[in-house]
Amino acid sequence: MEPTTLRAVMAALRKPESGCPWDLKQDHQTLARYLREEAAEVLEALAAHRPGDAATEAHLCEELGDLWLQIAFHAQLAADRGAWDVHDVEQSVVEKLVRRHPHVFAEVAVEGAQEVLTNWAAIKREEKGLTPETEPRLLEGIPPTLSPMDEALEIGRRCAKVGFEWPDLEGVLDKVKEEVAELQAESDPVRVEEEFGDVLFSLMQWARKKGVDPDAALRRQMIRFKGRFRAVEDDARAAGGWEHRDLDQMEAAWQAAKKKGRP
Repeated sequence: MEPTTLRAVMAALRKPESGCPWDLKQDHQTLARYLREEAAEVLEALAAHRPGDAATEAHLCEELGDLWLQIAFHAQLAADRGAWDVHDVEQSVVEKLVRRHPHVFAEVAVEGAQEVLTNWAAIKREEKGLTPETEPRLLEGIPPTLSPMDEALEIGRRCAKVGFEWPDLEGVLDKVKEEVAELQAESDPVRVEEEFGDVLFSLMQWARKKGVDPDAALRRQMIRFKGRFRAVEDDARAAGGWEHRDLDQMEAAWQAAKKKGRP
């Protein structure tokens, strides 16, 4: 009888003598690259996702399954050495979520999302036995594996939690404009790089405060760009090659594709 659960499949793949030779050779470190790859593919699926669209719904479901496989694989490795298993992973996160949401699972009242975050931080300190004097500095402990974009967002989130934040969205936009003006005024290569970094960082904070996911926004923009540029390339091919198209003609093909609503 074939296994019907992911846990049973993983146990069979890792079973000595009768399991899969490749799966039996793996450990946590050799699997790390696949975890990164599958997480990236989930992000790509999210960028292309259109709620209610059958194809993109199926694609997102499939990619999340591949990511879940990686989690199950790591859990099976732990189960093989008698440490913990996938049920312990689930139980751990269930207990954490219940403990950190007393406004849902206990008699605690909150007023808005900001108070939820404040309580969450206080509960985390209590869990770790920390006081304001002994807890790590605010910007310490940010995972080094985060992309620069995600790290910029995390820095902004942490600072906002303690009130080091623009009071409104217009203030952030004014900062972006200020940084762009400073970038335009620079000519020294070192200073240009610094000012460009300031522009990017300010844009990340505007996106965070606006509720825009910059990673998803950039991924979706690249999908649109590639779709429109395909039309430019099709036009060049029909004309006999790139050498038969100048910038004005390519721009015209681009605008035509844009009007047609290509991705």
